[in-house]
Amino acid sequence: APPKSSSSLDDAFLSPLFSAASLLQVAALNAIPLPLNPATAVREAINLALASLVVFLSIPVVRNILSKTQVMNTSFDAWRLVNTYGAFGSITREREEVILQGTRDDLRRTAPEDVEWQEYGFKVKPGDVTKRPGVISPYHYRLDWLMWFLPFGDSRRNPWFYHLIGKLLVNDAGATSLIANNPFEGGDPPKFIRAQLYRYEYTKPGSEEAKRGDWWTRTFIRSFVEAQSFEDLRPAYRQFGWQLPPSKAKPQ
Repeated sequence: APPKSSSSLDDAFLSPLFSAASLLQVAALNAIPLPLNPATAVREAINLALASLVVFLSIPVVRNILSKTQVMNTSFDAWRLVNTYGAFGSITREREEVILQGTRDDLRRTAPEDVEWQEYGFKVKPGDVTKRPGVISPYHYRLDWLMWFLPFGDSRRNPWFYHLIGKLLVNDAGATSLIANNPFEGGDPPKFIRAQLYRYEYTKPGSEEAKRGDWWTRTFIRSFVEAQSFEDLRPAYRQFGWQLPPSKAKPQ
Protein backbone atom coordinates (compact mmCIF):
# COMPACT_ATOMS: atom_id res chain seq x y z
CA ALA A 1 0.00 0.00 0.00
CA PRO A 2 1.32 3.50 -0.79
CA PRO A 3 2.26 5.72 2.17
CA LYS A 4 -0.49 7.97 3.47
CA SER A 5 1.59 11.06 2.66
CA SER A 6 1.32 10.28 -1.08
CA SER A 7 -2.36 11.24 -1.00
CA SER A 8 -1.38 14.87 -0.35
CA LEU A 9 0.76 15.13 -3.50
CA ASP A 10 -0.61 16.87 -6.58
CA ASP A 11 -1.51 14.80 -9.65
CA ALA A 12 0.83 16.90 -11.79
CA PHE A 13 3.70 16.02 -9.46
CA LEU A 14 2.97 12.28 -9.64
CA SER A 15 2.15 12.10 -13.37
CA PRO A 16 5.77 11.42 -14.53
CA LEU A 17 5.62 8.16 -12.58
CA PHE A 18 2.84 6.74 -14.76
CA SER A 19 2.49 5.79 -18.43
CA ALA A 20 0.60 7.90 -20.96
CA ALA A 21 -2.11 5.24 -21.20
CA SER A 22 -2.67 5.34 -17.43
CA LEU A 23 -2.93 9.12 -17.51
CA LEU A 24 -5.52 9.00 -20.28
CA GLN A 25 -7.54 6.44 -18.33
CA VAL A 26 -7.48 8.67 -15.21
CA ALA A 27 -8.51 11.70 -17.27
CA ALA A 28 -11.45 9.76 -18.69
CA LEU A 29 -12.59 8.69 -15.23
CA ASN A 30 -12.35 12.27 -13.95
CA ALA A 31 -14.55 13.45 -16.81
CA ILE A 32 -17.45 11.27 -15.63
CA PRO A 33 -19.73 13.44 -13.47
CA LEU A 34 -20.52 12.08 -10.03
CA PRO A 35 -24.17 11.17 -9.63
CA LEU A 36 -26.08 13.47 -7.31
CA ASN A 37 -28.22 11.26 -5.11
CA PRO A 38 -29.61 11.60 -1.57
CA ALA A 39 -26.71 9.63 -0.04
CA THR A 40 -24.13 11.90 -1.66
CA ALA A 41 -26.01 15.01 -0.60
CA VAL A 42 -26.21 13.81 3.01
CA ARG A 43 -22.51 12.98 3.07
CA GLU A 44 -21.55 16.39 1.68
CA ALA A 45 -23.82 18.11 4.22
CA ILE A 46 -22.22 16.17 7.09
CA ASN A 47 -18.72 17.01 5.83
CA LEU A 48 -19.60 20.70 5.60
CA ALA A 49 -21.15 20.69 9.08
CA LEU A 50 -18.09 19.02 10.64
CA ALA A 51 -15.74 21.42 8.87
CA SER A 52 -17.79 24.39 10.11
CA LEU A 53 -17.76 22.99 13.67
CA VAL A 54 -13.98 22.61 13.66
CA VAL A 55 -13.55 26.16 12.34
CA PHE A 56 -15.86 27.52 15.02
CA LEU A 57 -14.14 25.58 17.83
CA SER A 58 -10.72 26.67 16.56
CA ILE A 59 -11.41 30.37 17.16
CA PRO A 60 -10.21 30.33 20.82
CA VAL A 61 -7.24 28.17 19.79
CA VAL A 62 -6.11 30.74 17.23
CA ARG A 63 -6.60 33.53 19.76
CA ASN A 64 -4.44 31.61 22.21
CA ILE A 65 -1.69 31.09 19.62
CA LEU A 66 -1.60 34.82 18.87
CA SER A 67 -1.58 35.75 22.56
CA LYS A 68 1.61 36.79 24.36
CA THR A 69 0.55 34.57 27.26
CA GLN A 70 -0.47 31.51 25.28
CA VAL A 71 -1.23 28.26 27.09
CA MET A 72 0.20 24.99 25.81
CA ASN A 73 -1.06 21.41 26.12
CA THR A 74 -4.66 22.26 26.88
CA SER A 75 -8.13 21.80 25.39
CA PHE A 76 -10.61 24.53 24.56
CA ASP A 77 -13.90 22.63 24.43
CA ALA A 78 -15.69 20.00 26.44
CA TRP A 79 -15.38 17.41 23.66
CA ARG A 80 -11.60 17.99 23.34
CA LEU A 81 -11.86 18.22 19.57
CA VAL A 82 -9.37 21.09 19.25
CA ASN A 83 -6.32 21.46 21.43
CA THR A 84 -2.87 23.00 21.64
CA TYR A 85 0.26 20.92 21.86
CA GLY A 86 3.85 21.77 22.59
CA ALA A 87 6.24 22.20 25.48
CA PHE A 88 6.79 25.94 25.19
CA GLY A 89 4.60 28.89 24.44
CA SER A 90 7.59 31.14 23.78
CA ILE A 91 11.34 30.89 23.34
CA THR A 92 13.60 32.99 25.55
CA ARG A 93 16.71 34.86 24.40
CA GLU A 94 18.79 33.60 27.31
CA ARG A 95 19.13 30.23 28.95
CA GLU A 96 20.73 28.71 31.99
CA GLU A 97 23.20 25.92 31.34
CA VAL A 98 24.90 23.39 33.61
CA ILE A 99 28.61 23.13 32.81
CA LEU A 100 30.53 20.05 33.95
CA GLN A 101 34.16 20.57 34.98
CA GLY A 102 36.72 18.03 36.14
CA THR A 103 40.17 18.16 37.71
CA ARG A 104 42.97 15.75 38.49
CA ASP A 105 44.07 17.93 41.40
CA ASP A 106 43.45 16.72 44.94
CA LEU A 107 41.12 19.34 46.41
CA ARG A 108 42.13 18.31 49.93
CA ARG A 109 45.74 19.29 49.27
CA THR A 110 45.45 22.06 46.67
CA ALA A 111 44.47 25.67 47.29
CA PRO A 112 41.18 26.57 45.49
CA GLU A 113 42.89 29.22 43.35
CA ASP A 114 45.47 26.69 42.17
CA VAL A 115 42.99 24.01 41.06
CA GLU A 116 42.91 23.49 37.29
CA TRP A 117 39.36 22.83 36.16
CA GLN A 118 38.71 21.54 32.64
CA GLU A 119 35.31 21.63 30.96
CA TYR A 120 33.47 18.78 29.30
CA GLY A 121 32.01 19.63 25.91
CA PHE A 122 28.64 18.37 24.73
CA LYS A 123 27.59 17.73 21.16
CA VAL A 124 24.93 20.41 20.72
CA LYS A 125 24.10 22.15 23.99
CA PRO A 126 25.82 25.50 24.72
CA GLY A 127 29.15 25.28 26.48
CA ASP A 128 32.12 26.75 24.65
CA VAL A 129 31.05 30.32 23.83
CA THR A 130 32.79 30.13 20.44
CA LYS A 131 30.82 27.06 19.31
CA ARG A 132 28.13 27.80 16.74
CA PRO A 133 24.65 26.51 17.66
CA GLY A 134 24.11 23.21 15.87
CA VAL A 135 21.31 21.91 13.68
CA ILE A 136 20.14 18.70 15.36
CA SER A 137 17.10 17.60 13.33
CA PRO A 138 16.10 14.86 12.81
CA TYR A 139 18.39 13.25 15.40
CA HIS A 140 17.51 13.82 19.05
CA TYR A 141 20.47 14.32 21.40
CA ARG A 142 18.74 13.07 24.50
CA LEU A 143 21.57 13.74 26.97
CA ASP A 144 21.91 17.35 25.81
CA TRP A 145 18.13 17.68 26.11
CA LEU A 146 18.14 16.35 29.66
CA MET A 147 21.00 18.68 30.57
CA TRP A 148 18.90 21.64 29.46
CA PHE A 149 16.15 20.72 31.93
CA LEU A 150 18.48 20.40 34.92
CA PRO A 151 18.41 24.10 35.94
CA PHE A 152 14.61 23.98 36.17
CA GLY A 153 14.77 21.99 39.40
CA ASP A 154 16.93 20.55 42.17
CA SER A 155 19.82 18.37 41.03
CA ARG A 156 18.92 15.88 43.76
CA ARG A 157 15.67 15.15 41.94
CA ASN A 158 17.71 13.97 38.95
CA PRO A 159 19.75 10.96 40.14
CA TRP A 160 20.75 10.16 36.55
CA PHE A 161 22.97 13.25 36.66
CA TYR A 162 25.00 11.87 39.56
CA HIS A 163 25.22 8.55 37.74
CA LEU A 164 26.64 10.43 34.75
CA ILE A 165 29.19 12.17 36.97
CA GLY A 166 30.20 8.81 38.40
CA LYS A 167 30.76 7.39 34.93
CA LEU A 168 32.81 10.40 33.85
CA LEU A 169 34.94 10.02 36.98
CA VAL A 170 36.18 6.70 35.58
CA ASN A 171 36.25 7.73 31.89
CA ASP A 172 33.47 5.25 31.11
CA ALA A 173 33.50 4.65 27.35
CA GLY A 174 29.71 4.51 27.07
CA ALA A 175 29.23 7.85 28.82
CA THR A 176 32.05 9.64 27.03
CA SER A 177 30.66 8.50 23.66
CA LEU A 178 27.61 10.68 24.35
CA ILE A 179 29.62 13.90 24.63
CA ALA A 180 31.82 15.81 22.19
CA ASN A 181 34.89 16.49 24.30
CA ASN A 182 36.35 14.62 27.26
CA PRO A 183 39.36 16.66 28.46
CA PHE A 184 40.71 13.57 30.25
CA GLU A 185 40.54 11.21 27.28
CA GLY A 186 43.62 9.08 26.84
CA GLY A 187 44.91 9.73 30.35
CA ASP A 188 44.03 9.40 34.00
CA PRO A 189 40.39 10.22 34.81
CA PRO A 190 39.58 13.23 36.98
CA LYS A 191 39.61 12.97 40.74
CA PHE A 192 36.75 15.41 41.15
CA ILE A 193 33.90 16.71 38.98
CA ARG A 194 31.69 19.69 39.73
CA ALA A 195 28.75 21.37 37.99
CA GLN A 196 28.53 25.14 37.57
CA LEU A 197 25.45 27.08 36.51
CA TYR A 198 25.84 29.83 33.89
CA ARG A 199 23.43 32.15 32.14
CA TYR A 200 23.93 32.14 28.37
CA GLU A 201 22.84 34.86 25.96
CA TYR A 202 23.47 35.36 22.27
CA THR A 203 26.13 37.93 21.49
CA LYS A 204 24.84 41.13 19.95
CA PRO A 205 25.81 41.87 16.34
CA GLY A 206 28.73 44.29 16.25
CA SER A 207 29.73 43.68 19.88
CA GLU A 208 33.31 42.94 20.88
CA GLU A 209 32.31 39.36 21.69
CA ALA A 210 30.80 38.90 18.23
CA LYS A 211 33.89 40.37 16.56
CA ARG A 212 36.01 37.79 18.40
CA GLY A 213 33.84 35.04 16.92
CA ASP A 214 31.86 34.31 20.08
CA TRP A 215 28.30 33.11 19.63
CA TRP A 216 27.44 33.36 23.33
CA THR A 217 28.19 35.44 26.38
CA ARG A 218 27.88 33.71 29.71
CA THR A 219 27.63 34.84 33.31
CA PHE A 220 28.34 32.67 36.32
CA ILE A 221 25.26 32.23 38.54
CA ARG A 222 26.13 29.70 41.23
CA SER A 223 27.48 26.27 41.97
CA PHE A 224 24.98 23.63 40.88
CA VAL A 225 26.69 20.52 42.30
CA GLU A 226 29.70 20.75 44.58
CA ALA A 227 32.85 18.88 43.61
CA GLN A 228 32.29 15.13 43.81
CA SER A 229 34.80 12.32 43.97
CA PHE A 230 33.78 8.75 43.26
CA GLU A 231 33.91 8.02 46.98
CA ASP A 232 31.38 10.82 47.53
CA LEU A 233 29.02 9.04 45.14
CA ARG A 234 29.25 5.56 46.65
CA PRO A 235 26.12 6.06 48.85
CA ALA A 236 24.13 6.98 45.72
CA TYR A 237 25.45 3.88 43.92
CA ARG A 238 24.26 1.72 46.81
CA GLN A 239 20.89 3.51 47.10
CA PHE A 240 19.98 3.16 43.42
CA GLY A 241 21.66 -0.18 42.82
CA TRP A 242 24.00 1.12 40.14
CA GLN A 243 26.74 -1.27 39.08
CA LEU A 244 30.19 -0.22 40.25
CA PRO A 245 32.90 0.01 37.58
CA PRO A 246 35.63 -2.62 38.00
CA SER A 247 38.19 -0.02 39.08
CA LYS A 248 35.90 1.10 41.93
CA ALA A 249 34.57 -2.28 43.07
CA LYS A 250 36.38 -1.85 46.39
CA PRO A 251 36.65 1.34 48.47
CA GLN A 252 39.92 3.17 47.98
